[in-house]
Amino acid sequence: MSNKVIDVKDLKKNFSDNSNIIKAVNEVSFSVNESDIMIVFGRSGSGKSTLLHLLAGLEIITSGQIKFENYTFQDLTLDELASIRRTNIGFVYQFHHLIPEFKAIDNAAFPLLLNGHSKEVAYEKSRQILTKFGLEKRLFHKPNQLSGGERQRVAIARALIHDPKFVLLDEPTGDLDRETAQEVREMLKDFMINSKSSLIIATHDRSFEEISDFQKTMDSGSFI
Repeated sequence: MSNKVIDVKDLKKNFSDNSNIIKAVNEVSFSVNESDIMIVFGRSGSGKSTLLHLLAGLEIITSGQIKFENYTFQDLTLDELASIRRTNIGFVYQFHHLIPEFKAIDNAAFPLLLNGHSKEVAYEKSRQILTKFGLEKRLFHKPNQLSGGERQRVAIARALIHDPKFVLLDEPTGDLDRETAQEVREMLKDFMINSKSSLIIATHDRSFEEISDFQKTMDSGSFI
C-alpha cells in the first residue's frame, strides 16, 4: 500500500487587487501517495501555478492546510520551509530557469552541492542522470547552446537529482513542439518506473493523461 506524501485540506490563497479579493486557490482538497502522478489541468489563469507555489512553500497560504509527512506547512518558519524545499521537493518551471553561466552538468549538480554533497558525488550523479535523459553529448554546453527540449530536460534532471519526495512541474511541455513534448512525457514515465517520488504536473496538455494515476481540473481557483 502506498504511503501518503501530501495531504491538502480546504486550501485557499487570496490576493488583493485594490478593493477586490482574487481567489487564486479556493477550497482545494486532495492527497497524493508515494509514486503517484497527479495531473492538474486548467487554462491559463485558473490557479494552477499558484497551487504549485503553495505546495512548494513559495507562497504563504491564506487558510486551509498542507501536510507533508509529519510537517504542517503553516506551522513552519520560512527557513524551515526552505529546508524542506531544498531536500524533499523538486520544482520544474515552464521556462526552465537554468543558470545561464553554468554548463548543463553544473546546473543539474547544483541541488546536491547546496545540500552539502561533495563535488565528486554531485558531478558523477549529474553525469549519470543527464546521460539517462539522452544528454551525454551536452554535459558541457551552456543553456544558450541547447535546444528548448534539451534545456527542459536539464531542468527536470536538476529537479530529480536529489531524489525528492515529490516533484512539481509547471507546464513542462508548454514551450515545446509536439515531438519534443512527447519525449519529455516518455522521459518522466520512464523515470517513475523505479522511483518513489510523486509528481504533480500542472498543464493544459491533455496528452499527460496517458502517464497519470489521476487528474484534477481547475477553474477559477477550484477543482471542478
